[in-house]
Amino acid sequence: MAGVTAMTTPISTRVGTFAQRSSMIQQMMRLQSRLYDSQLQVATGQRSQTYTGISTDSFRLVSVETEKTKVEYYQKSNAIAQVRLDTMATSVNSIQDVLHNVYNDLIDLGAGDQNQIIDEAEADTLSNIQKFAFSAMKDLASYLNAKADGRYVFSGGRTDQRAVDFPYTTLEEFQAAYDGSDITYPTSREANVPDAKIGQDQHGGLTYGPGANTITPATAASTEALVPGTVIELTDGDITTQRFTVTARDTGTGALTVTPAPSGLPGAASDATISAVSYYGGDSLTFEHRVSDERTLDLGLNAKDGAFEKAFRALGMLAQGGLNAAATTTPAASTGTLTFNNANGTVTAATPGSFSGLPIGSSITFTGTANNDGQRYTIVSNDGDTLTLDPPPVNEGAVAADAVTDNLGRIEEAMALLSDATNHTSAMPSEDPSDIEQVGSLIGFNQVTLDRAIDEAKTFASYLSIRQTEIESVDKLEAAANLNNDALALETAMASFARISEVSLLSYI
Repeated sequence: MAGVTAMTTPISTRVGTFAQRSSMIQQMMRLQSRLYDSQLQVATGQRSQTYTGISTDSFRLVSVETEKTKVEYYQKSNAIAQVRLDTMATSVNSIQDVLHNVYNDLIDLGAGDQNQIIDEAEADTLSNIQKFAFSAMKDLASYLNAKADGRYVFSGGRTDQRAVDFPYTTLEEFQAAYDGSDITYPTSREANVPDAKIGQDQHGGLTYGPGANTITPATAASTEALVPGTVIELTDGDITTQRFTVTARDTGTGALTVTPAPSGLPGAASDATISAVSYYGGDSLTFEHRVSDERTLDLGLNAKDGAFEKAFRALGMLAQGGLNAAATTTPAASTGTLTFNNANGTVTAATPGSFSGLPIGSSITFTGTANNDGQRYTIVSNDGDTLTLDPPPVNEGAVAADAVTDNLGRIEEAMALLSDATNHTSAMPSEDPSDIEQVGSLIGFNQVTLDRAIDEAKTFASYLSIRQTEIESVDKLEAAANLNNDALALETAMASFARISEVSLLSYI
């Protein structure tokens, strides 16, 4: 019709369809992703950056990585343990040298001549013996307070505390604390390393009496750990800290016979805490180090070990005061008749309290007896009436005899103890069997075991690294070829897509 403009509809001249274009784009994206993976393989040398990329080998790879992590953990743990063992070995070797040297020095001074016991007139010799012993105690304290990685290695579980509590810088300070008469250095292992702290809730209240030298708890069993020879401290807000040596304990009442006499303490101190004094500042916790899944090492050595304890006790017995004290005689007129009991290992005076003041650890002889004359005994405990002796005396009853005591026998006993600390023998069956040589051998064995485990772990870790690399790695030549092929394929696909996008039906008119 005239005046009406005809409307025209544009006609698509594309040859490709939507589905075809979508398919080509998806194929190009897959090629591009494959090209990216190929580029990563060439750049990193690995087959994939994720486990899904190596799905067929992912379980093996995870297993290898887990095992490798575990081995690396053991390597680090064993390296720490190795430092600990090396520190221990250095200390023990040094202690062994110190004990050998002090023993030889004592021999040179004549202390080992048991046929000619040193007498009190030889003051210079006795003084040198004490100086050597005290110096050796300081050396032992220093070596046993060794640290590795900031932790004390001989303190058991208390690695933040010193293994040895030895606050004395001079011989005079030490002898002021242990005068060898009222306060004597412990003469047995049980007395030297007790683990006892008895509060009012345990002892139920203390009575200072009935005797002048006794402390009696309301609960008898509370003092069971305090054997004769133990040094104790009483602490309470009503008194200054008081130190005593336990010379005997009544098994029935738990009463402690002590020196010096505590009779001057006020009744208000009945709630005082009794603490056993010991050179050892650690605890009894032992360590078991796991070297691998199958092996462990016992690293439970601490400064309370019998070898160290015997050495400390021997040196303390020598270094304490009173070594050169003159011999004292307790006449038969004072003691009355004496009764010797072999089964109990005791001698009992007819006159009560006549043995009071005879120190623990002193030597004693009884002159004028038929069966015990000439035998030298060591006083193990003393309640004032009865002495427990080592060795046990021969049975003898109601005999009048003088009792002569001196402290020179401590030298012979300490020498034997030093020797046993170095190399235990059957000559001292009552002592702990541990000795320095045994301790050194144990540490050496642990070092060898640990070194072997570390070498084995290094070898195994290297093997696992190789296996991990074999699973993860790609052949670089193959990866480069694939990269080239993928790049060419993508380039061709993009060129084809561009060309097809340009084709129109108009091109055929």
